[in-house]
Formats: sequence, C-alpha cells, structure tokens
Amino acid sequence: MNKTIKTVSLVLVALVVVYLGYQLLEPRINPCEGIFQQSSVTLGTNLDIIKAKGEFAIGRQKIQDLTERSQETALNLKACCVVLGKASSDFLRCKEGFDKYDAEINKVATSVKEAGAAKEQGKSKIAIQKIAEANESLKTAETRAQAFAQQVAEIKGKDKEKPPATRGAQAGGQPAPATAGYATVHMEAWPSENRLRLKVNGLLVGAYDTHVRVSLDPFLKPGVVNNLTFTFDRPPKEKYGVTLTVKTPGSNQWVAVLTFIPSAAKLEDAFEVPFVGVKTQ
Repeated sequence: MNKTIKTVSLVLVALVVVYLGYQLLEPRINPCEGIFQQSSVTLGTNLDIIKAKGEFAIGRQKIQDLTERSQETALNLKACCVVLGKASSDFLRCKEGFDKYDAEINKVATSVKEAGAAKEQGKSKIAIQKIAEANESLKTAETRAQAFAQQVAEIKGKDKEKPPATRGAQAGGQPAPATAGYATVHMEAWPSENRLRLKVNGLLVGAYDTHVRVSLDPFLKPGVVNNLTFTFDRPPKEKYGVTLTVKTPGSNQWVAVLTFIPSAAKLEDAFEVPFVGVKTQ
C-alpha cells in the first residue's frame, strides 16, 4: 500500500515538473504564442475591472463588444509576430499600435473604477464626469483598434506588392515553390446563418452554412505557397468568421495565423499558406 502511494506521488511530482518546465520553455519554443498570451493577460486585467465595475457606466453591450475587440487586437499582434518575426524593428512598430490600444483600455478601466467610487461616496458630479471620460476613452480605443487592424492588414498585404517572381502565385496562376512552411492547417468557421465559400488556388473546395472544423491538408499542395480565399454571401448577424490554426514541422503546438470576421465593407479575404505537409521517414 505504501509502495503504491509513493509511486503515485512520484508520478504526480514528475507531471508537475514537466508542466512547469513546459510553461517556462513554451515562450522560447513559440515566442509568438507567448506574446499572444502576455497581451491577453495585460488586456484581461483591465477588462476584469471593466466587467466588474463598468456596467452602470458604459453598459453591458459595450463591455461585450470591448471584450471581443480586445481578443481580435491580441490576435492581430500575434499575426504581426508570425509575419514579421519577434526581433524585427517592423514588429516593434507594430507593437506600438497595440500599446496605444492597451493604453486606452487602461484609461477606461481607471475611469469606471473612479466613477464607481464617486457614486458610492455620493459625489454625483464626479461620477458623471468619470463616466463621460470612460465613454470618450472607449471611442478612442475603438479608433485605435481599427487603425491597428488596418496596420496588420497592410503588413499581410505587403507580399502582394512584391515583384511577380516573389509572390505566392507565379505567372500562369501556378503556386510558387515553398521550401519551408506549415505541416498541417485547420480551419474553423462560424457562418452564422450565412454561407462561406472556400477556394484553394482558385478552385472551389467547400461551401459551409453551419459551424465547421476541418483539416485543409487534403486540399493543399505540398511544397508550394497555396492561396486560400474565404468569401461570405453577406455580413453575419453576429461577429463570427473564420480562424486558421497551423502546426509547423516537428511541433505539436497549434498557432492561430488568421482570424477573418466579415463585414458589410469586406466579405472576402485571402491568405497565403506555405505548406510542406507531414514528412514521413
């Protein structure tokens, strides 16, 4: 009996050590995922304050919209890291866009906290002033988020401005060769009473009306840069869209590389996927 207890204890200790070791190494193995987690925590701290104290000041719907926008902004920062590399000067400029948004969220949190305190103390004029400041910072945060999203979209679109020989598709519509890329690619989509059409290298490979989670590997050509096009019939009733997650060769870590939420102004998006597939020995 004692031997069994000791064995179980040793196994539990080993699992804890492995978990903690992975937590320490994971940011080095996948720095872009580490940046995403860190940015989510940073925004989440202020969002928790806003959720707990801000409903009377800015309303439940604005808090929900702010939460969704913050997640999109964190994903956009991660996309910058994936495209540009964590150590590049271009990524640092990209991070400046995120930091401006984060600063406004901090202002919203501070204002709603101060508004709540003033309300409890019966200082109605100060409470009204702080509520106004919170809503003003909220508008600025939305503007910052839109500007940052545009900045990321331009970064992703830079490849389209390169000379034809270096673009994802070569002359004649043939995909360009890729010596490095993703081992596997998964798509998850929420058409939300809409229809999503997926094209790979110009060919329609799927049409989806309901939530779907599917591997795109069978549709992708190994060793080349595949071109994916996502087209919605109309804007969804809710803020749902498409997410692409990938694994690189030799890694078991899923990384989100694209989040596309359609709107009335943009029902279609394209993305280039360098695909090498899973290499067998």
